[in-house]
Order: sequence, then structure tokens, then C-alpha cells
Amino acid sequence: MNRATVSVVPLLVKDVTALNALTDVFVAAFTDDPGMGYLCQAERDGYPQRLRHWFRASLGLQIANQQPLFALTCEGQYVAGVALTVPNTTLRAMSVTRWLGTTWRGAGWRSVWRTIHHLQRLSNYQPTKPHFRLEFLAVNPSQQGKGYGRVLLEAIHHLASPMDIWLETTNPTNVPLYKRFGYVVTHRVNMGPAVDAIMMVRGETA
Repeated sequence: MNRATVSVVPLLVKDVTALNALTDVFVAAFTDDPGMGYLCQAERDGYPQRLRHWFRASLGLQIANQQPLFALTCEGQYVAGVALTVPNTTLRAMSVTRWLGTTWRGAGWRSVWRTIHHLQRLSNYQPTKPHFRLEFLAVNPSQQGKGYGRVLLEAIHHLASPMDIWLETTNPTNVPLYKRFGYVVTHRVNMGPAVDAIMMVRGETA
């Protein structure tokens, strides 16, 4: 990878073009993800559209609450992104209402219900001490294998240090990658039919 052509940049509230481009990256990366398939009902027609609405609303929620959301660009193209939630964050009521309405209209009530139910379950397995949450990390499938995921992980590890970082993944192939960066599996919980949520922590709690 030519590091001279790569940069990690924060997304700004009014940068709609960048947000839409990063949404496309997340949709491409998570289309075959078991967990997103469950949340956005991959078994039904219209799954790509529901998935895009879900990510567009969720990334917008991050920005509305001033949570870290970074894009990785290579020669001007958005190729990867990562979203974090900082410790002790309370989401603004208006932003949550907006997420509910936008996701309901774009992805349907079932996706909203499944997301809320899943998040409520996950809250039981997070560390009790203050920690960062790695919400999403995505690399465009056409750009994978170039070290972009490592660049983003190194950036968020620097940002979060010395605090723990917690994450959950429903794609078992992601687990070895995170383990190489010091994450350990703490819990595994069934999320839906043939879908398990695997929770991992990097830091003292691990």
C-alpha cells in the first residue's frame, strides 16, 4: 500500500456528499454480513435498499451526536470507514427520533424492531467500566487485502488509548483479524436464525 495516497479524515455534519459515499462503502462491505442480513431482512425483496437506508440513518446518527466517524480515502476515493461511540455517551433524543423515522420509512418496522431488540441484548454484555464501542468498520470489497482495515484500526486504537474498545461481529471470518490486534472473544449470543453475535474486547477488560 502506498501510504502517500491514503488519508483518514473525519466526516463533518454538513458533508452530505462524503456521507453518501461512505454509506456506499458500508453497504458494499456488509451486503453479505449475516447480522445485517438478519436486521434488514435479506430474505425479502428490496434488501439492498433497506440496507442502504439503515446505514445512511445510522451513520447520520453518529454525526448528529458528534461521535467519531472516519473515512479512509485513497487518491480521492472513499474506500473504507469506521464509526466509534465514545464512553458514557447519551444520544440526543431528537437524533434518535430522526433515526427511528428515517429507518422506519426506508427499511421498515421489522428492521427497526430487530435493531432495537438486538441493541438491548448487547447492552448486557458490554464492559461495566467506561469504554469505546467500535460500531462499524468497513472496507469496500474491491479494495480489501490492501491494509486499509489495519490503518483504521491503528487510528482508533490511538484515539481510544488507554481505554478499552468493545465490539461485536456476526461474521466469524472477522474474528482472526481482530485477534491479531489484541481483541479477545468474551461472549457469543444467538442473534437470529443461524446468526451469532460474537463480542470482543481490546484492553484491560480482555
